[in-house]
Amino acid sequence: MTANAQENDNEQNELELKRLREQKSVWESDLADKSRFTLNLKLNAQERSLARSHARSVTTNLKNNNFYVHYLLTKLKEANIPLEMAAIPLVESGLNPHVHNKGAHGAWQYVRSTGYSLGLRRSRGYDGIYDFFASTDAGVKYLNRLYSDLGDWQLVVLAYNQGEYGVKRAISNAQKKGIAEPTADDIVVSRTARTYLTRFKAYSDILKNPQAYGVTLPNIKNRTPFRKVEVAGKVNSLHEAARLSGASLDILKKLNSGYTSDRIDPSRGLLVPIEHADEFEKAIYGRSAEKYTEDMPLKIKN
Repeated sequence: MTANAQENDNEQNELELKRLREQKSVWESDLADKSRFTLNLKLNAQERSLARSHARSVTTNLKNNNFYVHYLLTKLKEANIPLEMAAIPLVESGLNPHVHNKGAHGAWQYVRSTGYSLGLRRSRGYDGIYDFFASTDAGVKYLNRLYSDLGDWQLVVLAYNQGEYGVKRAISNAQKKGIAEPTADDIVVSRTARTYLTRFKAYSDILKNPQAYGVTLPNIKNRTPFRKVEVAGKVNSLHEAARLSGASLDILKKLNSGYTSDRIDPSRGLLVPIEHADEFEKAIYGRSAEKYTEDMPLKIKN
């Protein structure tokens, strides 16, 4: 066999493996393998009851925001963060990037000062705190920062709700009482934070054991469901992009949730559903863009 023939065979094999991977649901992929659940959480009766009552709403939120799930799981895996932590944005917002509640914003519910410290910026027509992908990058950074300081993921969950310094004070108080290495069960925190941890444990167990609560996680393809298209000087509005691409305006708004108006920031480009990307590129450039592979890393500009 010639070198060229061998190379072609290798390319065909890679394409076939990729096709087979994409046939799987993301829940059947290595992104959601059981080994990714590492916290060994033990739910009490109250937490199991809460999981049963919330299981259908969790699966509904995953289905309604399916464009975000692959990215979220990918970023957690890349950062070696336990898969249970995917429950954080589910608890906070149901993965809805447009939620605004009592001074907290977006899918991860940052207050402005926290979002700014994590690199989420605002400009004319764009707000990074509402951009699911940028805010998820920030969320991964924030979770790792908290874990570096606290060394325990359940303490991280409490700190995400109550604040890092409040949890550190609670740990210090427990140590003064003779508890050398306090856990989440050993420290005194607010009732709100304790309820938050209960809800987190319930949601994470729904992700890990959906069948135990009578639900099935929605079938979400194991692939990046969108492509970034550079549109500078070609398309100026989401309405125009929807017309040219054939994608629905609602989906474009969901993928580009950081945009706060119809105007497209030419420096940021546009995320387009993968099945409409070729048509969109042909419409604005008269040809398809250079060969793209879904395994290429996607860089989201904050």
